[in-house]
Amino acid sequence: MKIYASEISDGIQDIISKNNKIAFASVVEATSEDSQPIASSLASKSNLDSAFATNEGQFDLHYVNTILVSTGWNKNDDGFDRSEVWGARKTPEDKPFNYEHDPADIIGHITGNQVIDESGMAIADETDFDNLPEKFHILTSGVLYRHVGSRNQELEQRMAGLIDGIAKGEWFVSMEALFNDFDYALVTPEGNNKVIARNDESAFLTKHLRAYGGDGNYQDYKVGRLIKNITFSGKGLVRKPANPESVFVF
Repeated sequence: MKIYASEISDGIQDIISKNNKIAFASVVEATSEDSQPIASSLASKSNLDSAFATNEGQFDLHYVNTILVSTGWNKNDDGFDRSEVWGARKTPEDKPFNYEHDPADIIGHITGNQVIDESGMAIADETDFDNLPEKFHILTSGVLYRHVGSRNQELEQRMAGLIDGIAKGEWFVSMEALFNDFDYALVTPEGNNKVIARNDESAFLTKHLRAYGGDGNYQDYKVGRLIKNITFSGKGLVRKPANPESVFVF
């Protein structure tokens, strides 16, 4: 990732160069009110096509659909632009599903992707960008390994407990992503949104971003990080997601 002179003088070049991954875990407490709108609209899978029915019926797998990411701001003040998310919509497929963002604790994997609108209707892959809704989500299908250690009773009991907790609404998912650039998403004092490209003139704003130790404010503006060149690299099973809409879809 390119580092600008003001970022070097602010002493944050190391944290910027090392911070090219996103893993939203244990950030906020997700309440039932936060997650209710999308959970309600997706309470039934009847709105989705049969694309996620691939390879179903294996007794050692538990099949799940989850919201991976939503356009807009999340609770970490990271912004996901419509064009960036749309461009990366196919990248989650075949990526790992882990426990609490521990890369050594893989409990399943992602099997497919579908972009959906806020009512849960699938958006065709060939849809022209200009016809996309203002807000949309990437829904991922996936599997959890029921018998990840067939000779280890403790592992099987642990997975059974996780699956039971999912059914009770105790768990969320938290996406993982790689990126190599970002811009600034600002909210003006009047509540208007604007994007400022990150360059030599604007890079002084980086130190104000929460991702790099700032408080998310510059003068009377709220400042967020608008992620660019995204590759979704997996997801974690978590209790406290940064995106309260990252729910399991039953």
